[in-house]
Amino acid sequence: MGLGPSDVLKRHPLKDPGNHGPDHFKGKMSSFRFATRQYLTRYTNTQSEYLAKWQSKYKTKWNSIYFATTALFAAHTFYILCLPTPAWAGAIEGISDMVYILAYSIYLSGFLKDFWCLPRPRSPPLHRIALSEYTTREYGAPSSHCANATGASLYLLWIVTNSNTSITKKAIMVALIFAYYLTLTIGRIYCGMHGLLDVGSGIMCGVICTLGRAAANKLLVNFHCGDYWWFPILSVTWGLTILLKHVRPIDECPCFTDSVAFVGVVSGLEVSRWAWEKLGIDVTYGMTIGNAPQLFVGRLMVGGLIVIIWKYILSKPLVYSFLIHVLRMEDDRQAKEQERAKYVNSVECPPFIGEAKIDIVGRYFIYAGIPPVVLFACPTVFKAFNLLNVAGFS
Repeated sequence: MGLGPSDVLKRHPLKDPGNHGPDHFKGKMSSFRFATRQYLTRYTNTQSEYLAKWQSKYKTKWNSIYFATTALFAAHTFYILCLPTPAWAGAIEGISDMVYILAYSIYLSGFLKDFWCLPRPRSPPLHRIALSEYTTREYGAPSSHCANATGASLYLLWIVTNSNTSITKKAIMVALIFAYYLTLTIGRIYCGMHGLLDVGSGIMCGVICTLGRAAANKLLVNFHCGDYWWFPILSVTWGLTILLKHVRPIDECPCFTDSVAFVGVVSGLEVSRWAWEKLGIDVTYGMTIGNAPQLFVGRLMVGGLIVIIWKYILSKPLVYSFLIHVLRMEDDRQAKEQERAKYVNSVECPPFIGEAKIDIVGRYFIYAGIPPVVLFACPTVFKAFNLLNVAGFS
């Protein structure tokens, strides 16, 4: 059941992951992993009281509504629905860079969350303000919201500052980007979801992934994946490997599912790029807007509906049927659910149970299907609805 923005989440401290004492983690971690966790707990064990005082000082009904609502602008579902828009405006490279930055920001922050197993600030004394209880059941540091917001903001700042628009328009766009960024980072503290270590480490994840993407663009400037038959095999193998070999947390934490989704999107985009280069397809054909912005509005409506149909109606039965009946993959979902049911009434966070392997692979392929749907299926439908700007091409 969703939480309203003014709700106070009161629960047993051990219900949240990461709040057990050192003995709970020591025998289940490597010596290095445990030592780094113990070092970082000095910044998390004493944060709740002063963060609660700060929250209480600025807490109002409208602030709670504002920060709880704007937190959705860094959720993976928001990005999944918004990332296709550059392609539908004829700017496919805008998708590639942003997908890589966001995906690896999510993966890196999620990996470190599960590696360190650090708690969020405690509630009480803090009030957890959220529209979904899902996000309250994750570890604290690093903040994936801050990682995503940092990566997205840095990339957008680079785009805006290097554009040919006027100084006035650039200033307005930069101001909007900073407002977006400060809203999301400060909002994580205001909502009682993260402390300063969480926010700071999340920012570093975003910076690292943005710089990594910039370096990759320079190193691979002349690389054409369509020239190599092995590229899609490598992409899928790499994606599934980093997911199936992901670090195991000590307590149950759902943040891994976001990593699966974004890594799937990366692989889907890479395979799509390989296909259009191999087949010589111009995926930007007819996608320019020109002097007809109504075409873009139509594409948003039709394309958004197509993505939703794939994600929420078609993908799951198709993918799971393929995995079970064609690849003969074991369906281990029921066993995981039975194990998880043992802890439904527990006052403590369950020990790590993890996702069913078929769910990891299934979710990966469901999200990997989004880029080909956006880049190949949508233009075909756009053509049927006369939403392509074909007049500008000879």
